[in-house]
Amino acid sequence: MTPEGDDTMTTSTAPRVRSPKVPRALSASRWLRALLVWRITHTAAAAAGLWIVLTSATLAGPGRIAALAATAILLLLDLGAVAGLARRRAIGRSLSLAADYLTFLGAILVLLQVTNVFKGLDALGATFVRGLPFGLLAIAAWVVTGFGEQRDRYPRTRRIARYVAYAAIVGLLLAVGLLPGLLTFVGRLAQPLALALVAVALVSGYLAWRTFQGDIAQELGVSNQTTRTLDGLLFASPNLLGFAAFFAGPLLFSLFVSLTEWDAFGDPAFVGLGNYTQILALDVAIASGGQAASDVLASGYREWFTLGNVVVGAQDVLFWRSIRNILVFTLFALPLSTIPALVLATLLNSKAPGIKVFRAVYFIPSIAGVVAVALIWRQLFDSTIGWLNYLISLSVGSLNRLPFLELTDPRLQWLSDADIALFSLVIVFSWMFIGYNAVLFLAGLQGVDGALYEAAMLDGANRWQRFRHITLPSLRPTTFFVVASTGILTLQLFGENVVLFPTTTPIGAGPQNSTLTPVVYLYEQGFRRFAFGYASAVAWVLFLLIFAFTLVQFRRQREQAGG
Repeated sequence: MTPEGDDTMTTSTAPRVRSPKVPRALSASRWLRALLVWRITHTAAAAAGLWIVLTSATLAGPGRIAALAATAILLLLDLGAVAGLARRRAIGRSLSLAADYLTFLGAILVLLQVTNVFKGLDALGATFVRGLPFGLLAIAAWVVTGFGEQRDRYPRTRRIARYVAYAAIVGLLLAVGLLPGLLTFVGRLAQPLALALVAVALVSGYLAWRTFQGDIAQELGVSNQTTRTLDGLLFASPNLLGFAAFFAGPLLFSLFVSLTEWDAFGDPAFVGLGNYTQILALDVAIASGGQAASDVLASGYREWFTLGNVVVGAQDVLFWRSIRNILVFTLFALPLSTIPALVLATLLNSKAPGIKVFRAVYFIPSIAGVVAVALIWRQLFDSTIGWLNYLISLSVGSLNRLPFLELTDPRLQWLSDADIALFSLVIVFSWMFIGYNAVLFLAGLQGVDGALYEAAMLDGANRWQRFRHITLPSLRPTTFFVVASTGILTLQLFGENVVLFPTTTPIGAGPQNSTLTPVVYLYEQGFRRFAFGYASAVAWVLFLLIFAFTLVQFRRQREQAGG
C-alpha cells in the first residue's frame, strides 16, 4: 500500500511506449518529399498542357477558353503548392489537395465523355419506361419486407418478398439495357486514352486522400481551424463546383465575351470596351433653321428623340429605345403589382369562411406558365373576338342608354397599336404577380403584433390610422422585398413579349419597337444575329441597371430602418 498523500505511486503495469510516433513522423516526412516531387511533375504537365492549348489549331471557341481556364487554374495551384511544400507551410498542403482533387474530378469527367457515358444516359432515359413495372414491383416487395420486419412476423413472406425484390431489380436492369451498357463501358475502358485517364484518376485520388491524413497535417503544423475549414470545403465542394461550373464560370465567361467580337464558332477577336462604347454612346446637338438630325449629329449617330430644337442621337438607337420602354414599363407595372397586392392581402387577412379558397385562387396566376398565360391574354386582347373589347362594347352600349350621353366604342387595338401595346404587357404582368405579392404581404400582416392594434383602438384610432401608423411601418421589410424582387422581374421582362408579339422583328418587339426590352434585344443580338460579344455587353449593362436599382432599394430600406 502506498502511504496516503504520497504522490509517487508504483503500479505493476508497465509504462506505455509511444513507439509508433517516430516511424509515423518519418513516413510523413518521406511522403512530403515524394509529394513535392509529384507536384513539380504535375506543374510541368500543367505548363505543357497550357502551351498545347495555346498553340493548338484544332481547339476553338468555348472549348479552347474552357481548356485554357482549367490548365491555368491547375498551373497556379501547382506553383503555389510547390512553394508552400518547399517551405513546409500549411498552405502548400491545402493547394496540393485542391490540385489533386480537381485533377481527379477532371479525369473522371473526361473519361465519361470519351466513353460516351452521357449519351448512354440519354438512351437509358428513353428506355426507362420499359423498366418502370419492375421498379414498382421492387418497391412493393421492399415495402412488404419492411412491414414484416417492423411487426416481427411473417418470416417466410419476408424472405419471398426479398427474393422478389432482387429479381425485380435484375429485371429492371435488363429491361432498360443497363447491363449491356455496362459491358460496353468496360470494353471502351480498354482504349489507351481511357486507361490513361483511369490511371490519372486513381493516382490523383490516392494522393489527395493521403495528403489529407492527419500525420501530414501534423508534419506541416496545420492548425485545427484550417483542418475544420478543409473538412467543410470538402463536404461543400459538390455545391461549390456546381456553382463555379454553371453560374460563376459562365458569368465570367460572358464578361470576357463582352470584350470581344464573337459569333460562337471561331476564335473571339478582342475589342476591349468597344461594345460598351457603341451601346452607351450618345450625342446631343442643337438643330436650327430646319436642319435635319443627320446634319447636326456626329458621324455614326442616329436620331433617338428630339426635344424642341435639341436632338439626342445614339449609335445604338434600339438599345436606348429598349431602356426607355423598360423604364416606362417598370414605372407602371411596379405600383400596379404591389399596391393592389397590399390591398388584397389586407382583405385576405381575415377569418371569413372560405378565405383560404380565395387565397389559393389569387395565388394561381403566379404559378401558371408564362407561355400559357400570355397565350390566353393574347386571345383576350384580340381586337375582333377578344373578351376585353367585347366587355368594353357592352359597357359603352349600356352607358349610351343614359340621356345626354353618347360614347364611341374605342375598339382598342391592344396588340397592334404602338401607343397601348406596352400597356398590354403591364396588364399581363400585373395580373400574374398581384397574387404572389399578396401572399407575401399576407405573411407580413400575420406577423404584426395584435396588441398594437388593440392599444391603438383603445386610444381611439380609426381603421385608416391603424393601417397608416401600424400596418405600413410593420410591413417595411416585406415591402422592401416585394418592391425589389418585382422590380428586378420587370427589368428582366422577356417571355410575355415573345408570346404576345411573335411575328414582329425583332421578335417580341411589338409594333414600331414599342415593347422592345433589353432582354428581347439581347436575345435578338445573340441568338438571331449571333453577335455574342455585343449581346454579352448588353447583358452586363442590364446587370448594372438591376444592380443600381437594388442598391437604391437597399439604401432606402436602411435609411427607413435607421430613421
